[in-house]
Amino acid sequence: MKMREMKIPEKAPQSGALWLLIVTYAAVGFSIYFSLGVVAKRGLGLTPLIFVGTGVLFVITIFTYFEGSAMLRERGGSSSFARHAFNELVAFVAGWVILLDYLIVIALAVLSVPHYLRPITGNIHGTIWVPIIMAAVVVYITALNLIDIPARRRPRFLVALAAVDLFTQVIVILIGLIVVMDPESLTRNIDLFSSPSIRDVIYAGVVAMLAYAGIEAVSNLAPDLDLNPRQFSRVITRAVWIVPLLYALMAAVALMAVPVHQGPDGPVTNLGSIYIEAPVLGVVDAFHPEWLSTGLQWLVAVVAAGTLTWAANTAMLGVSRHTYTLAVNRQIPSWLGQLGRRYEVPYKAIILCALVVFGLAMIRDVEVLAGIYAFGATLAITIAHLSVLRMRRTMPDAERPFRAPLNIRIGGAERPVTALVGAVLSSLALVSVLIFHDAARWVGLGWLAVGLVGYVIYRLVVEQVSLTKQVTVEARALTRPRVSIDFHNILVPIFGTRIDDEIVSTAGRMAAEGDPEERGAHAVMTILYLIEIPLTRGIKDPLPEEVADEAQRVTKRAKEVADEYEDVEIRVKIERVRRKGTGIVFAARQLKADAIVMGAEPPSPIKGGSQFGGIGDYRPEEIGPVTAYVLKRAPCRVLLTAPRTA
Repeated sequence: MKMREMKIPEKAPQSGALWLLIVTYAAVGFSIYFSLGVVAKRGLGLTPLIFVGTGVLFVITIFTYFEGSAMLRERGGSSSFARHAFNELVAFVAGWVILLDYLIVIALAVLSVPHYLRPITGNIHGTIWVPIIMAAVVVYITALNLIDIPARRRPRFLVALAAVDLFTQVIVILIGLIVVMDPESLTRNIDLFSSPSIRDVIYAGVVAMLAYAGIEAVSNLAPDLDLNPRQFSRVITRAVWIVPLLYALMAAVALMAVPVHQGPDGPVTNLGSIYIEAPVLGVVDAFHPEWLSTGLQWLVAVVAAGTLTWAANTAMLGVSRHTYTLAVNRQIPSWLGQLGRRYEVPYKAIILCALVVFGLAMIRDVEVLAGIYAFGATLAITIAHLSVLRMRRTMPDAERPFRAPLNIRIGGAERPVTALVGAVLSSLALVSVLIFHDAARWVGLGWLAVGLVGYVIYRLVVEQVSLTKQVTVEARALTRPRVSIDFHNILVPIFGTRIDDEIVSTAGRMAAEGDPEERGAHAVMTILYLIEIPLTRGIKDPLPEEVADEAQRVTKRAKEVADEYEDVEIRVKIERVRRKGTGIVFAARQLKADAIVMGAEPPSPIKGGSQFGGIGDYRPEEIGPVTAYVLKRAPCRVLLTAPRTA
């Protein structure tokens, strides 16, 4: 699959902390544009301290994610960690809530774009232009992810955009510290345990996790970092602290520019009301003199709109990768992860998710969306911490290019204190979400319940596999590569062996590739299961129950794999024959097949290998008698799938 990755420059070790800071900000820095207002609404003057507190959780969580990703050398974040530490069911739970968070992040970015364009478009709040602009952004990012446009994934462009965004935020902070410096305004309306209340502080603290919405994306950098353990530790521990520091400084400037004041029902800030959809724009709107404020508003409008649109595009790319991974691991139906014919992307998942994103954005309530995000984030992060802790015991000798700091020995294995603390804090945050956030509680638990019910039905009823065991479909089954020969009537003999799935997938891809307009007929794949009847019994005698059951089981499984190719008509035949070779050849003639796709069965231990001449990469002794007979007698092309060797 052509999944786009941001490659690490060859000189990453030399660029060190500064480079990691920029790419980290590319993944998480955009969220300040919509998280600041919703946190300030409840946190009031304590908002900077709240960002500092959640920043500590962000840092220790980064340590956990980087240890897991660098050790496993694969992407997937907490879902991947859970697969190795626990089982497939826990991995699905993590993966399913991560998917929800991706959708929420895209929706928040899409919702914020029209409000940040106010200096350019004028005040369009409450008009039809807001949903029109949101729809345009959704269509744009959907098109980018459906069409393979090389420019959209250039790492230099992404790093440049992140650098501009980082520069803009630093400029706002520095200018703000000059023109609105008033530290007393931060504490003027604070009344401990009352304004804000403990509940409001907890609420705001959990929602503040929205500021680090790209933490899964940041962890995906780890497999690409070509650093030794010492460099890893030095670069990461230096870079990640800058992110929460900048967030706290931005919050401090924001509360000095748009301070808390007494409203009809108590202390409030316009950051959480008038400017909640575009809080950074509200900050620079309060600067003086007017010419400075106007210039910064235009700068913020252009940079924020561009950054948020690109962040939404990147998150949609994360959705496509994520659904593909879930489909490959048989956690969701494979048709959702099926890749397109021309552009190898999971187009069905992208289109479906785009519709969901637009529906979420149309809620037009940042606070509700932030709470739902917090549910998924706290659950996924808790699973990540617990997974890394468990892998320290179950995989003690695995190479770890980066190890989370502050380790203590517990239960015969070294455990990182950061992961222990992180697991406790994130689990408590999850409990607070369930207690204090009504929308997050019902939507989050509902999303999880729907996913689990679907997972159980799909695994137990459709796939008939264990809920906890990892079962993967060949990644090639989700691809549709072009072939040079058009086969649209294919016979697929199966024998109940371990390579039946691969044989059927190969035939399905070949059948699906044909052009219906050119051939004037739809593609047909006939799955043939032959029951060999010895000469001592009549060909129509009743079959032993176990033989009949095996025939039904094998053909049912083959049809399930074949059904992944929705444009192909699937037929199933169970035939009784004296010799399998003659049965296959007879069926090919009767069906007028264009090709036979079958496995090259090993040679008979009694008769030895066929004396048929070498074929392709096969030596004579490697081809069994059935394969040899079909190759000699078949009225059409024969394509062999070799059994994998150990």
